[in-house]
Amino acid sequence: MSRLLGYSLISGLLLACAWPVNGITPLIFVSLIPLLFVEDIISNDNLGKKNLRLFFYSYVAFLTWNIATTWWIVYTTLPGAIFANVVNSSFYSIIFLLYSRVKRKIDFKAGTLFLITFWISFEKFHLNWEFSWPWLNLGNVFSERIDWIQWYEYTGVFGGSLWVLFANFLLFNLLRKYSSFIDKRRFYIRIIPRILLISSPIFVSLLVKPKINKGEEFRVLITQPKIDPWDAKYGNSKSNLDYFKIFKDLTNEELSANEYDFVFTSETYFSEGYGENVDYFRYTKLYDSLNNYLSQFNNTNLISGIQFYKLYQNQNEKPTKSANPVRDNIWVDYFNSSINMSANKDFEFNHKSKLVVGSEYMPFKSFLEPIIGTVMIDLGGTIRSMGTQHESERKVFKHSLKDLKTIPIVCYETIDGEYVANYVDLGANFISIITNDSWWGDTPGHRHLLSYARLRAIENRRYIVRSANSGVSTIINEVGEYNTTLPFNKKGTLSGKAYAIDYRTFYSKNGDYIARICILISILLLLLSFSKVKE
Repeated sequence: MSRLLGYSLISGLLLACAWPVNGITPLIFVSLIPLLFVEDIISNDNLGKKNLRLFFYSYVAFLTWNIATTWWIVYTTLPGAIFANVVNSSFYSIIFLLYSRVKRKIDFKAGTLFLITFWISFEKFHLNWEFSWPWLNLGNVFSERIDWIQWYEYTGVFGGSLWVLFANFLLFNLLRKYSSFIDKRRFYIRIIPRILLISSPIFVSLLVKPKINKGEEFRVLITQPKIDPWDAKYGNSKSNLDYFKIFKDLTNEELSANEYDFVFTSETYFSEGYGENVDYFRYTKLYDSLNNYLSQFNNTNLISGIQFYKLYQNQNEKPTKSANPVRDNIWVDYFNSSINMSANKDFEFNHKSKLVVGSEYMPFKSFLEPIIGTVMIDLGGTIRSMGTQHESERKVFKHSLKDLKTIPIVCYETIDGEYVANYVDLGANFISIITNDSWWGDTPGHRHLLSYARLRAIENRRYIVRSANSGVSTIINEVGEYNTTLPFNKKGTLSGKAYAIDYRTFYSKNGDYIARICILISILLLLLSFSKVKE
């Protein structure tokens, strides 16, 4: 037992120690090997309760990985942190149980193929279901090794997940035969070509690093207001007009002295009370203040975070899935939104569609709400479930005078590659990210999310302009390099240049095709395992 427990802990620690941003990335290529040995030992011993023992030991490994990597969730919510780590770990353990079954029912090769494809299938599933938490998808581990993964423009992050899983099995398959080598030199000779094969994507990356024709150069001004999200901002002690004044004080000198095409504020920058009524926003004092200010800078568009709400009156039935009751026949939807404003054009808006479980929406709300009520974490403005925008309604933000089109990505949406790629496919020639990472303090949480943005730049070959409440705000180029940054917890503005790029990558056009192929293969193998009698 102690040996198996040690192997499990080693796997969990290797996974955690490989993770960005300060991890030793090559450890990821051997991180699952100790756990694969645990499964191999349990499958071949004469003891009972194999499934229970395998679940326990794999759970130890994955819980170690989850806690060591995402412990910082506790800064926002202790129940949320417990839930995310405990439940997420169990999902990975179930993957290992099913792998063991397929291996025993069919053979080792089929089991290997199943674990690789089913793991990737789960990662894809984890992007889109009610308890979505894809933070630890294996392809994310290379976000600080951008020179290794320039081929993500063809595969997306699932190409990275495939690389990691293949490498672990390639080495494990040789290591489990170690005792059969009478002459150990033959073992070491055989391991060399495997290491070279595992390293080959790095050499490919150096070859595919592109020289893409850049389009129009444009200038951006990024604000970083450094507002404490736990303090006065969400205690409603200040109004949206107060925050307009802060925005004006931060930007007026720069905008007056230089010409900028875009100025950015962070996620939910304007979020007084319940927000602004989206249907009447153009008639508000905030809209008038922003419009009057922007009229001084004819070329400048503002992209800002804002909280909107939409009121439904005289509705006997719930009008939308996310609507919250106010009183009889009156309902309201709250939205974490982004706006695009200029003095020359009516405002545009989008609503955040990838929401954070527990803080922005209640999963399986229709089932859970009658049982536990509206248990939500107050992370700004409201503790009610928020609404999303239908895919058909999403649009790129256009500059009022130039052929500049951008994607309004809000915070957590950064982690979904295909979601961003679908926006790019609508014609965006650069990516905007507005975020508020400061809930987690100066922990790995905000650094992870910043680092993951580099993956989106490579996948789509787009410049990224990122505005964060208290850091890190930055401009990222099309190969994932930081051009300029404003450090965490520093108040101020960041100015710089970016380029429009119209080139569409293979990934932008085809999305997560690797995951879709894996889903098909894993389902077929699982069904085949149930049709087999062999134990």
